[in-house]
Amino acid sequence: MALRRRGFVSVGAAVACCALAAACTPEPAPTTTPSPTPAATTPSESQIERQMRLDYEVAEKAYRASLAEHDRQAQLGIASAAALKKTATGAYLDFSLRSLRRSRNAGWQADGTTKIVNVVGSGWHEQKVRLIACEDSSGVRFTDKRGRDVTPRVRRTYVQDLTASKSGDDWKIADISSTVVTSFEGQPCAA
Repeated sequence: MALRRRGFVSVGAAVACCALAAACTPEPAPTTTPSPTPAATTPSESQIERQMRLDYEVAEKAYRASLAEHDRQAQLGIASAAALKKTATGAYLDFSLRSLRRSRNAGWQADGTTKIVNVVGSGWHEQKVRLIACEDSSGVRFTDKRGRDVTPRVRRTYVQDLTASKSGDDWKIADISSTVVTSFEGQPCAA
């Protein structure tokens, strides 16, 4: 009889062990469907941010147009305020005209254009915008009336600190502070 009990106990112990083992086995985690992660959204541009962006864009466009007109006149050897007044005013207009008159009076004509490396907005007010521009005029050559190269042998890379002013619905470049630089590295307008 003892044998039977042992067998019964052994079978019972085995069943108990299996039950305990099953109870100790972790249940599989419930399967859940992860909710989709919302796409990263950026806050929409506020009305003032939009106005600032648009003003910077229009001021930069006026600067680029003014410089292009300056280069055009330098290539022709003229100095005319009429076309420049569309995009320039005040001290910037005077600065540009002085430069053109100096070349015209010397009988020089330019070949090539100033390269605008980069322009960044640096200050905004409803009626004024500040731009910092990196200009490289090293590719512009000047010749005199006899065709001789009279290009100044000085560095012609500049950081221009510009102020554009709102004039009615238009922006015009109104002021300039020009600095000759050896490199644009570390400059606010560096690309």
